[in-house]
Amino acid sequence: MAKTQQKETLTEDEKKKQIYDMVDNLVKKSHVALDQMANFTQEQVDKICEAVATAGEQNAYPLAKMAVEETKRGVVEDKTTKNMYASENIWNSLRHEKTVGVY
Repeated sequence: MAKTQQKETLTEDEKKKQIYDMVDNLVKKSHVALDQMANFTQEQVDKICEAVATAGEQNAYPLAKMAVEETKRGVVEDKTTKNMYASENIWNSLRHEKTVGVY
């Protein structure tokens, strides 16, 4: 009785299905998270946003490098600058704004 070998390469359709399934799963998880965050206080939301901004700032270069490698577009140094701006300056401009309950 011969063992069946597992397929190592996927067809384009199989790759697309995997991607769609992954995105669908992430969207479902994001809806659950959004429902939970709907009950957060302004202080809790600010703490999360600050943590995201700090992580973005601390990882500006590796994120930029990944983006360039994945998309084959752009310059790592330019994307690093953009990541630093988005992480630090945008957070600083929004940190005192009320966001809870604003739709």
